[in-house]
Amino acid sequence: MNKRHIINRYLIKEVVLTFLGVTTVLLLIFVSGQLVSLYGQAASGGIQASAVLKILGLKSIGNMVFILPLSFYIAILLAFSRLYKDNEMVVLAACGIGPGAILRSVLSLALIFSLVIGALALFLAPWAESQSELLFKKHEDSNDVKTLASGRFKELSKGEGVIYVQEFDDDSLKMNRIFMQHRINDKNSIISAESGYRKDDKETGDQFLVLENGQRLEGPMENGQTAVIRFAIHGIRLEKEPEKQVQLRQKSVTSDVLWSRGQDRDYAELQWRVSAAISVLILTILAVPLSKTSARQGRYAKLAIALLIFIIYSNLLSVSRAWLNKSVISAYLGLWWVHVLVLLLAIILFVRWRPILRRFWFGRTT
Repeated sequence: MNKRHIINRYLIKEVVLTFLGVTTVLLLIFVSGQLVSLYGQAASGGIQASAVLKILGLKSIGNMVFILPLSFYIAILLAFSRLYKDNEMVVLAACGIGPGAILRSVLSLALIFSLVIGALALFLAPWAESQSELLFKKHEDSNDVKTLASGRFKELSKGEGVIYVQEFDDDSLKMNRIFMQHRINDKNSIISAESGYRKDDKETGDQFLVLENGQRLEGPMENGQTAVIRFAIHGIRLEKEPEKQVQLRQKSVTSDVLWSRGQDRDYAELQWRVSAAISVLILTILAVPLSKTSARQGRYAKLAIALLIFIIYSNLLSVSRAWLNKSVISAYLGLWWVHVLVLLLAIILFVRWRPILRRFWFGRTT
């Protein structure tokens, strides 16, 4: 194994180890924020508590499309900044490993990451988003008591009424101290019960809410009075919501459907997905010269500037996506002009880092 091969493996190892650490930190930040939001919705009865982790996993797949390019960009900056700080880059230059060779070694790794992120953005992330949306729609339109929460009101389907449960056990689905306003055949009923539970009819598939030890107020009757009926057990059939055609958002539609429809908004979404893969390569070229620091500057000297460039890059892509959605610009221009602009910036920085551009291909220092 020759010298150049050993050094390439060393550089790649440094970037990969830093990448794993950065990805872990960013993923924890995203997951914690998402988890708080999902548990908030579960507490309000918007979704089942048992579905939180499943939705969180699906959402995390979609978040990885944003996290991975940023993690790889930061990993190169941190890894190479450390090499500069410890004067290892000076030793590499003395061994004949110039900027071009360093960039080529990390670009080979970037190409692999680009293909992985491209597959994730084009195929896996839309599937995860669609599954997440279906779960949300299922629980949003459901009258299932599994979506009840202690101390919260829940509206029944088809405007049948409202139910309030003071105590609710998520595991056994047992309810205590129930108050319910129920409307059927244009008649209102006010029901209160000490406890209750859900029962499913296996033959018909109907769902019943079984209430125990309570009373039911009906009225007004024909004579204008209100009837009070006490009961030990009282069953209420829960109406099922009709099946609805779920309209998926753009980011949940599969890439082949977007391509076949061929509208500007579809091309905007497709180009946005492809941009995740392209940005990995451009950010790699950008990160290598930006990572150059002196021993006195410190490891994080240019991190703020690098992150500022990333934020501007991301915002320009978002603006171009919005323009293409509204047909302000053509699909031929689309998001590509942003990539070209940032690529030119990366090349300029690299040329300033290495005065003679042709030496890029040989990787030798002057």
